[in-house]
Amino acid sequence: MNKGKLLNTTPAHLKKDNPFLCEVDSLSLSNTQLNLNMSCRLLFAKGRKPKFRAKGKDKRSYTTNWTNNNIEIVHKGDTENYIKLPKLGRVRIILHRGIPDEWRMKHATIKETASGKFYVSLTFDVDTEPMEKRKKFDRLEAFDYSMPSLVVSASGENDITSDDIRWYRNIEERIAKEQRKLSRMQYGSRNYWEQKHRIGKLHEKARNRRKDFLHKLSRKVSDAFDAVVVEDINLRHMSQSLNFGKSVYDNGYGMLRNMLAYKLKDKGKVLVKVDKFFPSSKRCSSCHEINRDLKLSDREWTCSNCGMHHDRDRNATKNLQDEGKDILNRWTNGDSSLILAPSGVLSEKKLHPQTHSNVRQGGE
Repeated sequence: MNKGKLLNTTPAHLKKDNPFLCEVDSLSLSNTQLNLNMSCRLLFAKGRKPKFRAKGKDKRSYTTNWTNNNIEIVHKGDTENYIKLPKLGRVRIILHRGIPDEWRMKHATIKETASGKFYVSLTFDVDTEPMEKRKKFDRLEAFDYSMPSLVVSASGENDITSDDIRWYRNIEERIAKEQRKLSRMQYGSRNYWEQKHRIGKLHEKARNRRKDFLHKLSRKVSDAFDAVVVEDINLRHMSQSLNFGKSVYDNGYGMLRNMLAYKLKDKGKVLVKVDKFFPSSKRCSSCHEINRDLKLSDREWTCSNCGMHHDRDRNATKNLQDEGKDILNRWTNGDSSLILAPSGVLSEKKLHPQTHSNVRQGGE
C-alpha cells in the first residue's frame, strides 16, 4: 500500500491460516478481491490511500460466477421454484420473471436487505438487435424540477403534485418512533435485530413506493413522447444547501432521469439534458429577454420587455422545450458539439467551467 502496488494473487493461500474461508464459495472471494483491487487502483491514481471499511456500514452481499452449472434454476411444479447456489445447495425462491432458455447466465449476486429479506440478482448474456435512432421528434416533453412537487411538465399531462410524493415524509414519524425503541435495546440481542428489521421494512416501504411511482411515470412518458428534455442540475449540491437534503432525496428526481434515459433508449428515443447554466427560469419564453433580478422566492413575474406575465415553472418548461428542440435539430444536422452518451443521454460536450459559466450568464 505504501508503494501504491497490488499483488494479483488468488485468495487460496490465505485459507491455510484462515480455515473459515473454506466455508464460502471460492469465486465470491475472487470477486471481492477484484473489486478491492479496482478500488485501490482508482485511489492510487488520485494519489490517495484506501481506508478500512467502518463497522456497520458494510453491504451484506456477494457475487459468484456461473461455471459448470454451479448456478441453476430448478422448477418443481407451476409455483415451486429453487435456485442452486455454490456451498448452499438448493434454496427456494419466488421467481418473478420467466427466463428464456437461450439466455446465457454470467453471474449471480446475493444480498440481504435491512428488513432481513434475501434477494438474488441474475445477470445473463443476451443477443439483441440495436435499435435504430429516430431522426424525427414530433412529440417533445420537458420537465422542470420543482422542490415541493417533483416536476412540472410542458404538456401539462404529467404534472406531479406534493400529494403524489413525500413517501419518506409520510412515515417519518413512525420511523422515529421505532428508532427510539431501538435506542433502548441492548446491541446484538434478538430483540435488537428484530427491531432493526422493523425499521428496515419501513424504509423499504418508502423506497418501494417511490420506485413504483417513478417506474410508472417514466414508462408512461417514454411511451407517449419521442424525446424528453430535463435540466442537468446537481442534486448532491442542492441537497447540501438550505437543509434541502430530505426533500431532494425523497422525491427521487435523479432516479426518474435515469429511468427515462434507459427506457427511451430501448425505444430508439433520446433524453436531452440542458446545461445547468441555461437560464430557463429567468428567460422570457415569449421574447427571450433575461430577467436578471428574478429571485428564488418569485413564483410569478412579468417581462419588462414584452409585458407577458409568467408562472415561474411553466415559463421554465417552455424554455426547456424550445432549447431541447434546438439541441435535437443541431444533433440531427451533425453538430459536433453534442454527444450522445451510451446511456442514451444527449447533451453538450463539457467545456471549461469558467468559460461555460460566462457564456450562459451572458445569455448567448
